[in-house]
Amino acid sequence: MRSLVHREKERFALIRRSDRHLDRLAIFIHGFRGNYWTTWGGLPSLLNTEADTQKVFEDWDYAFVGYDTSDVATYLDIAGLIWTEWRKAQRGDPPYDQPYSKLALLGHSLGTLGIRQALCAHTKQPADMLKALHRVTYFGSPINGSPLAKYDVFMKIASALKPGNPQLRMLKGWTEDIHAHAPWPEVRLVEGSDDKVVGYAASEIMHWQGDELPAALTGTDHSGLVKPDGWNTLVIDYVKACLR
Repeated sequence: MRSLVHREKERFALIRRSDRHLDRLAIFIHGFRGNYWTTWGGLPSLLNTEADTQKVFEDWDYAFVGYDTSDVATYLDIAGLIWTEWRKAQRGDPPYDQPYSKLALLGHSLGTLGIRQALCAHTKQPADMLKALHRVTYFGSPINGSPLAKYDVFMKIASALKPGNPQLRMLKGWTEDIHAHAPWPEVRLVEGSDDKVVGYAASEIMHWQGDELPAALTGTDHSGLVKPDGWNTLVIDYVKACLR
């Protein structure tokens, strides 16, 4: 059985097992102009109503964490949300109310850069975060920025999404340096062959330390990468692989 803690004003939802204590938590982070709940299509509802009937999914609780895109200026702002939630989850602070010892991170678009930042800013992480980290999956990661970022001139974070921008270059260099000393589990990249937002061809020539090669490709666009309409879908397959 599952219980749902849904705090719409706080852009947060927690789907947890109510019949027994689980020590595994998967945190989902949306992207640019996304939403903690709707970005993921039918996934939250599927997990809330049917996770306990599905192998692997039954062993995890799920947190969907959001932010207002207009309020973030750097990847660190998103990383801070991840650190905060995992710190609370480790201690069993409300609304978790029970401690977790295993973590999975799944992000979409800009959210993947926030996760990357959270992984490489080692000294800012909650204690033993990398030790607790099970797996990481990135959907539609802007590994070389997005050509569409130039159209959102009023969003502070948009400059950090332009191809070849200084913040992105700095994060890539930071990642290469930190991964050599504090490595995290290999990351799965899921990209859409019809993705016009971040593209996909760059994955053939761009590689971030810690990412698997080759990237997984699907026949969908940027948004559709993370919107399953049932259990028998590629999105579910990739989420399951992250949790297995």
